[in-house]
Amino acid sequence: MTLLKNSLWNIGGYIIPAIVTVPALGIMGRILGAELFGVYTLALAVVGYASIFDAGLTRAVIREISIFRDNHEEKLKVVATATVLILMLSIFAGVLIFCFSDAITTLLKISSGLHHDVSVALQILSLSIPLFLITQVWLSILEGMERFGVLNIYKSITGTLLSLLPALFIIIKPTLGYAIIGLVIARLLCCVMAFYLCKNIITEAKLSLHKETVRRLFMFGGWITVSNIVSPVMSYFDRFIVSNQLGAQVVAFYTAPSEIISRLSIIPGAFARALFPRLSYAKSAEERSKTKIFISLILLAICLPAIVIGSLLADKIMTVWMGPSFAGTPGTVLTILLVGFLFNSLAQVPFASIQSRGHAKVTAFVHLIELGPYLFLLFYLINSYGIKGAAVAWSIRMLIDFLLLAILDRKFAR
Repeated sequence: MTLLKNSLWNIGGYIIPAIVTVPALGIMGRILGAELFGVYTLALAVVGYASIFDAGLTRAVIREISIFRDNHEEKLKVVATATVLILMLSIFAGVLIFCFSDAITTLLKISSGLHHDVSVALQILSLSIPLFLITQVWLSILEGMERFGVLNIYKSITGTLLSLLPALFIIIKPTLGYAIIGLVIARLLCCVMAFYLCKNIITEAKLSLHKETVRRLFMFGGWITVSNIVSPVMSYFDRFIVSNQLGAQVVAFYTAPSEIISRLSIIPGAFARALFPRLSYAKSAEERSKTKIFISLILLAICLPAIVIGSLLADKIMTVWMGPSFAGTPGTVLTILLVGFLFNSLAQVPFASIQSRGHAKVTAFVHLIELGPYLFLLFYLINSYGIKGAAVAWSIRMLIDFLLLAILDRKFAR
């Protein structure tokens, strides 16, 4: 029951932010217009993709803290080492995005009149990258200790800030730059609160590197990094490729329904986050098997009704949320993406199971194998069928990903 309670805590941590996020994004879409709103959602994707620079530390810290939960000395070494490493990596990531902001803007095929504003907005956004990555590593301490109550009260507050501040800032001044400034300030507040929650262990650990801890973190995290490089390519690059191939003025009609899928993914993600430390700590194969079956059945019971209702009301949802300009095709895109959402939800269980055994290399290889065919399919279907093709490509990949992970999880369970 502790696993279910932790999962419900994880879901609860996103309820209030979701209530704020949906209308906030609707307001931003109406004020910014389709092209700038599309660019804003791409900016969110840039922050998400910056997770490649954590070198798998977030996931590795969760696992290490879970394994050494009864060894305080070792936990201090993990926290100290991970903090130093993420400081170095995150600053490098922020500088990289700042320096290449103009090139990124060019690749997105932004209208010439908006090119400078978008480039400056990306430079401002680069300030949030270190804040985001450091926050994620510190929160992983709480996750590894399964302190999901505290963690999700924090997420309720910070998730609301991340949605509310950008919307409030563009009401003050309706520009992309102001939306990004609101986002950066929200990230700063998130980082300060994460430090406060973990300050005792962070200050006791101090800043230091421990050779053996570095080796362990990178042995596990190194393969996570491969996944972190490849997985966001497959998760976010559909948006960037749509922008590059069809123009930034079209991308909002794809990213808006994608944002709905992202919000729905909170549910399986909540169970997966509770599942990973529990499986890492599990003592027997029987315990692991029962836990996985239990979570899989719950996910099916939750996700299937959401998919049916969402498919029936897809067009209505898009027009009520984003306005009449989002009628028609965006609703069809949402319906297609919902199919992929089901398989992506189910895939969370074998994914967490494989990694909890220390086989991060396996999930990394799965993502590497999928990358080439997926990008080929994505380019082909976008050029043939536009944003509907992008949705079909994503959903097909989710099906294949689930099947591969399920087969491999069964293999390693023997």
